[in-house]
Amino acid sequence: MNINDHHEMSVRRVSLEEIEEMVCDGCDEKVIFHLRDKDHEFTMGLSTVIECLMFAVEQGDVPKLPLSWCSDVDYVYGTGYSEETKYYYEDSSNERKVD
Repeated sequence: MNINDHHEMSVRRVSLEEIEEMVCDGCDEKVIFHLRDKDHEFTMGLSTVIECLMFAVEQGDVPKLPLSWCSDVDYVYGTGYSEETKYYYEDSSNERKVD
């Protein structure tokens, strides 16, 4: 990506267009966001948002997350973020909070 592409991306911000609870027996995603920019409409699943967040953590653009949060995400989405110290810091409660 060159500097002009980055500028174009920052000018064309995406907004959250719609929020609704989905009930879909065949869907892998628990939450899906309907997004829109100036020229496009698209959806993005929560698992993709989490992947983007973890990439930002890995790059140092956002702080590490609590280990308990990473463990909860691992439980719900079957990821391995709690196994990689680059994503988390030790917190006082390592207990899984998700039912």
